Amino acid sequence: MILLVILILCNVLLAIIFKTFSKYQIDNLNAIVINYFVCVIIASLALSHFVIPRDLFSLSWFPFSLLLAVFFIIGFNLMAYSYQKAGVALTAIVAKMSLILPVVFVVVFYNESLPLLKILGILAAVAAIVLVNLPDKSESGSLKFTGFILLLPFLVWLLSGFIEILLYYVQVESYVTNNAMTFVATSFGLAGFFGMLYSCYRAATQKIYPTRKDIIAGIILGLPNFLTIYLLLYLLEKGWQGTVLFPINNIGILFLTALVGWLIYKEKMNIFKAIGIFLSLIAIILIGISG
Repeated sequence: MILLVILILCNVLLAIIFKTFSKYQIDNLNAIVINYFVCVIIASLALSHFVIPRDLFSLSWFPFSLLLAVFFIIGFNLMAYSYQKAGVALTAIVAKMSLILPVVFVVVFYNESLPLLKILGILAAVAAIVLVNLPDKSESGSLKFTGFILLLPFLVWLLSGFIEILLYYVQVESYVTNNAMTFVATSFGLAGFFGMLYSCYRAATQKIYPTRKDIIAGIILGLPNFLTIYLLLYLLEKGWQGTVLFPINNIGILFLTALVGWLIYKEKMNIFKAIGIFLSLIAIILIGISG
């Protein structure tokens, strides 16, 4: 349970760090790319050797690591674009709704139980996500939705769900048994490589170069970002059910992020957000009891 709390706290810390990026004029992409390489360094220090294997291309989990790296890069850019075009509220709602995909996956393909209490907990989680992220009048009135704009959050939902499904699959099928840290760090390293290629292209065409602030932000981002993926795999390896872990992780992130926004950033707390936060607690309790 302590590791699950740390996992949730790391995700909330990521949200806080990202929230400061605009304040200090930090370039998201440059910081993210640097953060990926920091993750590789962290894992290498933890294992006392360079974490990416020499025989990487011959390993059974390499295709999954490569696919995960692609999901990381595409998902990040897609989410940023969706925030800009479809709005923060709609994108946040849909991104958190990704918990539905891995839950359905583990129930259908791995026959995990889905008792009534767990179903009620997931429904409460979905309701909480919607209520906490309801847009205010200023945001909803300033956005014009077209078919393409509405497609963006849907793609974010798919990619977020696919990442969690992929992590579950490689763990359950024993592709990364006792190699979770190596798998995660390699995935981040590949994502960093792809991101660096795009950063070089952007530097050549748009003259956007990494700054000292981008480097510092990437370093700060590294440890919590690494732990958000590694701890998820580790908890699955330790026997946590996917129908319990994924919903509690997502709804826990929602609950603490909403509280941080209210207490630290003085964000408005209306009746819908209050009900949403209350429902998120109910969801955690119901899913925890059923698990």
